[in-house]
Amino acid sequence: MDFRLAILLFKWYSPTRLSNLANVIFALLFAAPCANAQPNIVPKTAAEKFKNVSVLSDLPADQMGKVMNMMSASLGVNCSFCHEGTNFAKEGVGQKETGRKMISMTLGLNKEFFGGKTEVTCNTCHQGKAKPSSNIALAAAKPITLSKRPQIRLTADEIIAKHIQGMGGKHKLDSVKSRHVIAKRLEPHGGSEPEELWQTADGLTRMVTQYGSVAVIEGFDGTQAWKRANENRIELKPDEAEQIKLEAVIAFGSAIPSAYSELVFQSVDRIDDRDVLVLSGLNHLTMPERLSFDSQSGLLRRRVSSVPTLLGAFEYQVDYEIYKAFSGVLQPTKIRFAVPNITWTREVTSIEMNVKIDESIFKSR
Repeated sequence: MDFRLAILLFKWYSPTRLSNLANVIFALLFAAPCANAQPNIVPKTAAEKFKNVSVLSDLPADQMGKVMNMMSASLGVNCSFCHEGTNFAKEGVGQKETGRKMISMTLGLNKEFFGGKTEVTCNTCHQGKAKPSSNIALAAAKPITLSKRPQIRLTADEIIAKHIQGMGGKHKLDSVKSRHVIAKRLEPHGGSEPEELWQTADGLTRMVTQYGSVAVIEGFDGTQAWKRANENRIELKPDEAEQIKLEAVIAFGSAIPSAYSELVFQSVDRIDDRDVLVLSGLNHLTMPERLSFDSQSGLLRRRVSSVPTLLGAFEYQVDYEIYKAFSGVLQPTKIRFAVPNITWTREVTSIEMNVKIDESIFKSR
């Protein structure tokens, strides 16, 4: 993403939206090498790509945006806590030097006491506060009641089959070859942008989000995932490309098993006071994902993808809510997305099934 696009987005956004947009732009400015780049190219380290990087010098450069967002979320702060505008290399700003000391301490603890495994993170102590509390909470903690694990050992196939049945049944799902979605992207601080999606049962997808005069478009053409803002290409990290591919897979339901390996029933958990059955597996990048299905309806309730970084797992969470029937197939009409320090919601207005789609729209150009 170039700085001209960042300026366009900043001009269009109102002040109430800027804090969230700043995090989005920050992540995009630290874009990784393209997901489809030649695999023999060794990724640059943070010190090789950016200026004035000391403690995180060996961090893969394509993890910088993720790690910064994780630290922001852990402390409940934004970029200005340590940086001045987009001049991230500037010294003597805010808590940058203190942050370096804290990162050194965290890395040292993991190295000395946990064999290099990332057991201690910023969030271990901070828990969303800039200054961690050393006092013990005296108020009685609200007891958490977890459901008993089913006595009968469930299989992943059985749980997914119930999800497919809940959506309308395999025969009904298999009859749907395409879908066209009209929606709105809702920002956490108010405001919204129009969104439009086209998807096919064989995994092709295209989504357009209109930010004023800037159209952010992403898609998967069956071979390659891509993203651009107007005519500006946005290079994708491999995990971002994988999530674009999964959009259509999840929407059509029946293809979920093909998107994962080693899917197993892991546990029973609760979401919004309802029991969910949790499956764990690996996506095509062999990165762990968890899928939670409502124990009564069988419908997919939450999906969490984890990307390991030097300072812990960067998690991408999608919640699927308010299922409604479209042409006899249940589809979520409220989809909430969250990554560290950034959240947004897709509110679906309409879904048209088996609409004729020109497959050329799934290509980046």
